Amino acid sequence: MAQAMASMTGLSQGVLPSRRAGAASRASRTAVVVRASAEGETAAQAGRRAVLGLVATGIVGGAFSQAVHAEAVKTIKIGAPPPPSGGLPGTLNSDQARDFDLPLKQRFYLQPLPPAEAAARAKTSAQDILNLKPLIDKKAWPYVQNDLRLRASYLRYDLNTVIASKPKEEKKSLKELTGKLFNTIDDLDHAAKIKSPTEAEKYYTATKSALDDVFAKLG
Repeated sequence: MAQAMASMTGLSQGVLPSRRAGAASRASRTAVVVRASAEGETAAQAGRRAVLGLVATGIVGGAFSQAVHAEAVKTIKIGAPPPPSGGLPGTLNSDQARDFDLPLKQRFYLQPLPPAEAAARAKTSAQDILNLKPLIDKKAWPYVQNDLRLRASYLRYDLNTVIASKPKEEKKSLKELTGKLFNTIDDLDHAAKIKSPTEAEKYYTATKSALDDVFAKLG
């Protein structure tokens, strides 16, 4: 009898506390899971609120940007197109036909000027050609060719304008002089092409003499 009582006492003191501890552990784990679940739900809600906030900000920003753009577009004033043949400075050539069927040297691509102004521009072009001497001395052949061809194009166009305005009896002699001039200019261009200092010096001198003859005749 005494042994039975002792056994009962051992159960009450050993087994039952162990069960209590297990129950407490399970309760603790349940509480942790519940708390973690609650925290996860809170974080998810915060994330959803952040995403919704960004979307709302983007929508408002886009609408504001469109409103500003629309307002800027409304303030643009568009005027009428310029009149043909030089409605704005430097646009006189925009309405002129290009004679693509003509040889390159005869095509129109320069700003037409009255005879007096064309003569003044021709003198400037002639001086620019004479100013090529330092480049010839330095044997800077690509620069010699490029500048020579550009200035010769202006010179040819303006001399043709001036000669066309002269009386018939003067045109023939002027055309002969200008023909000689541009032959020497072509020779100078060829000398620069073959990079010959001797030829370049020779035809530079001939070009200078031909220019003097042409402008002495023009007066």
